[in-house]
Amino acid sequence: MGRPLRVLMIEDVEADAQLVIRELRRGGFDVTAERVDTPEALIACLPRQPWDLAISDYSMPRFSAPQALRLVKAHAPDLPFIIVSGTVGEDIAVESLHAGAQDFMAKGRLGRLVPAIERELRDVALRVERKKMQEQLLLSDRMASMGTLAAGVAHELNNPLACVMANLELAARELIELAERRGLAAEIRDMRDELQDAREGAERLRTIVRDLKIFSRPEAETTGPVDVVTVMESTLRMAWNEIRHRARLNRQFGPTPLVQASETRLGQVFLNLVVNAAQAMPEGRASDNTITVTTGAAPDRQVFIEVTDTGTGMPPEVLSRLFTPFFTTKPVGVGTGLGLSICQRIVTGFGGAITVTSAVGAGTTFRVTLPAAVGEPAARAAATLTVPPPRRGRILVIDDEPMVAKALSRTLGLDHTVISVSRATEALARIAAEPPFDVVLCDIMMPHMTGVELYEELRRRDPAVAERVIFLTGGAFTATARGFLDSVPNQRVEKPFDPHHLRALINDPLR
Repeated sequence: MGRPLRVLMIEDVEADAQLVIRELRRGGFDVTAERVDTPEALIACLPRQPWDLAISDYSMPRFSAPQALRLVKAHAPDLPFIIVSGTVGEDIAVESLHAGAQDFMAKGRLGRLVPAIERELRDVALRVERKKMQEQLLLSDRMASMGTLAAGVAHELNNPLACVMANLELAARELIELAERRGLAAEIRDMRDELQDAREGAERLRTIVRDLKIFSRPEAETTGPVDVVTVMESTLRMAWNEIRHRARLNRQFGPTPLVQASETRLGQVFLNLVVNAAQAMPEGRASDNTITVTTGAAPDRQVFIEVTDTGTGMPPEVLSRLFTPFFTTKPVGVGTGLGLSICQRIVTGFGGAITVTSAVGAGTTFRVTLPAAVGEPAARAAATLTVPPPRRGRILVIDDEPMVAKALSRTLGLDHTVISVSRATEALARIAAEPPFDVVLCDIMMPHMTGVELYEELRRRDPAVAERVIFLTGGAFTATARGFLDSVPNQRVEKPFDPHHLRALINDPLR
């Protein structure tokens, strides 16, 4: 068998068409051909299958090569078009080439037909590959832009959300204390429930913002020990709107070691697999379908993650091409065909593997295996509740957002003396002139002078104070800030902060 070649013959004489086909077969091609000789027949034939080549006579009773060329370029612009005709003047040949035909030759001189076709097939393959690369670059640029935008949005949401959460927590605590002092516990039950609902709503927003930051961090993020269950939970929250109309969700999280990976990249893989699983099932039949997510430890210090759906499944011919770049079973405009190939690249980059099993009508299971992190830290012992109260300390808060500084002052002010400033330069002056501060809470991203610059200046002036800095970050999404936080031992608190966690962090060194 020769090389397959699907040829669209635009020719009114069957014998002439067969002459060309015989020449192609002598040249080593396994030819599949269809002949047309009218505009209507050509239009009907073009979408019938992916043609490799169009060969056209120049002049026909009801058709001509220039007309055919215009139709081909309109419906299949990348399809090579070669004119094979009787004796035609040089000016017509040149005009045809200018119009977009790839070559022009006489019917009696077909010796260079096969080399011309081989050249055009190579050129088509190069053009297709170049187009795919351009599409991939455009997609990468678009993804990078969206990631930067999402990180910026998350950062801007964190300050007002931190204020809302801190003030709700304070209002609830003060209301309960007031009710206890005045014996009004029954009367304020509804108010207490309303505040609790608001706090739960704010906590949900906090989770969404945290998830958004996980999926929008730049690609240069370094790897480290990652809890796959935490990342998967974030993924399921992100994909919940896609899941809930199509399937019931079944979590089966067993004891799962940490893996050496990147939260961002792992989240990208999980999100792709979960959304694909959801889209394998029709909307409106959630009670009939299930997505099962399973994690656990596998032999040889491996960790596995499985996403199983009860959807339509895939035939072998689809499975064999599933991880091929740009291959997709989704409609045009819905899928790029890059998702699973990128997932495979990410997983293998972490030293793991991704496999799939599927059968038509029986659903699909994707299985990701990853090496467990080396030297995984032991679980921390649970904190005891019987701890001595902290001494009253001096806390310096540095944040350029007034509402956040005020919320921090209210949260910590019941137990400590809190002084807040909006500029790092003012903080340096107060540190130099006033009694020592026990803790310095400093925002990492500020205009004029950043938390990074403040820390470096403190290390130069008074290293002991620099050690007492706790950084506040609403999403340190610049490479400089991220690298700095990874390089220093200081504690950091993510905005929007949990007031209980923040108080515990402040109180611990003051006991």
